[in-house]
Amino acid sequence: MSVRSLSYCLDGRWLEPGAPVFSPSTSLVASGEGWFETLRVESRRPMFQAQHLERLSVSISQFCGPDQGALARCAANRCLAAMQSKFYEFPSGRLRLLLSRDDRRDGAEVGGWQALGEWSEHRSSTASLEQGIDVAIASFMHPGLGHLGKSTSYHWSLVARQEAQSRGASEALFMRDGQLMEGATGAIAWQSKGRWFIHESADILKSVTLDALRRTGVSLESGSLTIDRLDPQSPVCVEGLILISALRLAVAIRRCDDWVIPSAVTDAAQWRAALLALHARETS
Repeated sequence: MSVRSLSYCLDGRWLEPGAPVFSPSTSLVASGEGWFETLRVESRRPMFQAQHLERLSVSISQFCGPDQGALARCAANRCLAAMQSKFYEFPSGRLRLLLSRDDRRDGAEVGGWQALGEWSEHRSSTASLEQGIDVAIASFMHPGLGHLGKSTSYHWSLVARQEAQSRGASEALFMRDGQLMEGATGAIAWQSKGRWFIHESADILKSVTLDALRRTGVSLESGSLTIDRLDPQSPVCVEGLILISALRLAVAIRRCDDWVIPSAVTDAAQWRAALLALHARETS
């Protein structure tokens, strides 16, 4: 893994283009074991940073032990502190944190944990915000490994998105046992009889953006959504679908495969505004 077109920060220092990143002795290179979080940076500050780091720490603690979760969080904080110097570059930024452990670099402060920060501009297309996005249902089922954190389902998500894009869609939806679970990059909310619902279970990773949306006062009830309810001819068809994610925040889904979904563009715009206002209040 080496730096090419994006900006990278490793262990608190910015890397030159082409510089090596993780050594062969890190768990990421040796066995594919690593953890990541994706955050949106708005007004020079990462959105809901504390909640993202808590989720990251909990995931690592569940897999490696509580002491390792705390050490990894220290490494992540060190990386974020160094990256702040570039957060002014874009109106909206995309920040991805990737953590891995190298036993050969064991230290008292971070215990061999390394944090790599990837930094770039974030832009959501005007068309996606004003008209919604097209999605496709993945041909393979949801892995159901949410309790172990993002890394365990990352490859499923990556392959599912590539499959969706090959079919002309921009996002993939996962099913399991006949129910829609989540999108490849975020949670899925649906409207029924004027109320909004979300699927919540131990099979999927808890959504930081979803929790933030609830803190704004948006009512999101727990429920289950079967695939047949996306059919406009169904007597219990959904009244709208919204993808909730760290980068897009909230974007309406206008089509799923061959089904046209009722527009939820207005609701999605209101949710985005509420999340940005919450971020401004919490970081002021």
